[in-house]
Amino acid sequence: MAGTPFPAIVQEVVELPRVGSTNTLALDSGRAGLLVTASEQTEGRGRKGRFWFSPPGTNLYATLTVGMVDPRLSLVAGVALREALAGIAGNDFPVEIKWPNDLIVQGRKVCGILCEARKKITAVGMGINVNQAAWPAGLESRATSLALVLGREVHKEQVLHRVVESLDRWLALFTRRGFGPVRRNYLDHGLLSTHELLTEDGAPCSIVDLNEDGHLLINVAGSPRELVSGSIVIRQ
Repeated sequence: MAGTPFPAIVQEVVELPRVGSTNTLALDSGRAGLLVTASEQTEGRGRKGRFWFSPPGTNLYATLTVGMVDPRLSLVAGVALREALAGIAGNDFPVEIKWPNDLIVQGRKVCGILCEARKKITAVGMGINVNQAAWPAGLESRATSLALVLGREVHKEQVLHRVVESLDRWLALFTRRGFGPVRRNYLDHGLLSTHELLTEDGAPCSIVDLNEDGHLLINVAGSPRELVSGSIVIRQ
């Protein structure tokens, strides 16, 4: 990754061919400003300890540590990464945010985000499907990659630099102006109004709002519901 420098939010870069989890390695460092990337993860994970399929070579697995702890950082990261990937995908392939930590294109997951905190450090973990072309049974209808969407190979280094630059901007904005700008951007790109949505227990729902605490407000059969730690599902 020599060449184009990263913004000042990155103080150190660690590149690995293989790692258990970039988040675990980054958190164990105990310092902010560390960017860890790997070509393969053997113990990649998502929310609630779910396994994250991390095959070698084709995708981007990275973690950036930042010197702040806030439960809304996954939403800040979501807005930032959506902006970065939208710049690559272009207007023909809108990138949307699926609360609380996924990015989707054409109804399929292209990126997962996992923020984990320890003491005063948060690890912003990112798994971005860049050039992957096939998935195991059960995932093929729910996942996609930038290469599949665009019909061409995408340079992982380009994706990484766009992502880090966008994170730098949005984290600085969040620090200066609070959650308001993040919330407004989320509402522009995270309502998923063209998709059929379900709650985790299978009930049809629609997204109404995102409050200042970063909780999602949904409508389920005419009744309002506030999601704090659950998620929503796109009907396939």
